[in-house]
Parts: sequence; C-alpha cells; structure tokens
Amino acid sequence: MRVAADHEKLTVLGQRRFSGFTPHQVVTFLNVVLKERGLIFGLRQLDGEYEVTIYDAGTKRES
Repeated sequence: MRVAADHEKLTVLGQRRFSGFTPHQVVTFLNVVLKERGLIFGLRQLDGEYEVTIYDAGTKRES
C-alpha cells in the first residue's frame, strides 16, 4: 500500500506541539502564524462550549 500522495509537498507555515493545551493556546498560535496572511481567529466560551470565529482581515470592503 502506498501512503505518500503524488503531489507537491505542502509548505509548512508553522508548527507547535501542545501538551495539556487549552483552546486559547491553539487560537493564539493560529493568530501568530496566520495574521500576515490576513486571517484572525477569535474564541469565546459560551455555556461550557467554545466558539471559534475566523476573520478575513486582508480584504477591505468599500462602503
């Protein structure tokens, strides 16, 4: 069985290992790595659940 895909290798933008991580650590990591690409991640806790929001900060809309 062949495991490797027949395509170009993907570019790694960032990598971090988490041990006993919290959702806040993951969102902070994503913001640090992807902010330059115009993506911002928000996180809030609602009734024991987490809600993640992804914002496109790279696109400006005309009024």
